[in-house]
Amino acid sequence: MKILVCCESDILRGALTLALEFAGHEVEGASDAHLLAPSIDEAGALLADEARARQAIAVLRDAGFAGRTLLVGDAPAEELAALVNEVGADGALPLAPTEDLARRFARAVGGKRRVLIVDDSEIAARLLEAELAQAGFAIDYAPDAETATSLVLKRATRPDLVLLDVNMPKVSGPQFCRFLKRNERFRSIKVVLCSGEDREKVAALAAECGADGFILKDEFLGKWIVENS
Repeated sequence: MKILVCCESDILRGALTLALEFAGHEVEGASDAHLLAPSIDEAGALLADEARARQAIAVLRDAGFAGRTLLVGDAPAEELAALVNEVGADGALPLAPTEDLARRFARAVGGKRRVLIVDDSEIAARLLEAELAQAGFAIDYAPDAETATSLVLKRATRPDLVLLDVNMPKVSGPQFCRFLKRNERFRSIKVVLCSGEDREKVAALAAECGADGFILKDEFLGKWIVENS
């Protein structure tokens, strides 16, 4: 589906674009709805934040947009729902950072099953491995980029997706991501950055190095603590 994204924040717009493209959608994004008007043909939905929703909906409806309009944001679902009528949207789409990790990955890899976890923290890697193995993924683990490279080079262990820690010694996650994305043999491998840093910072890093998406370590570590305490 072709989706239009109109958000005041470049970081939020970039994160939404990454997530939607990661799920296979075509995305056109801008901070000004007038810039999206030429792209309304075949667009099935508009996602807009509170700061831009009212203007974006009015401008694009006037231009002939007939798709569904959704208000997006990190406010509680009840709060977003209350704003829907106020801005003239068709519905609300809360951002859900705690969405089930395995389900998100299953959508992201489109049925492919091999995931390579690259993280110098074996504890974090094993928690991720347990989460993804339950969903039926074949998991390989590398503690650094050098080991990961040897796994990627071998066709038998070449992953469909690399889950890549941002902060590693010698070669960082973003550096290894650039290596994969600039190599014609490996650029089709999906790369997701994993970090415990601030969401906006990780989103910016993912966009800068060409990663296909990102997740926060707090999401799956918090889930593990709740389920095991």
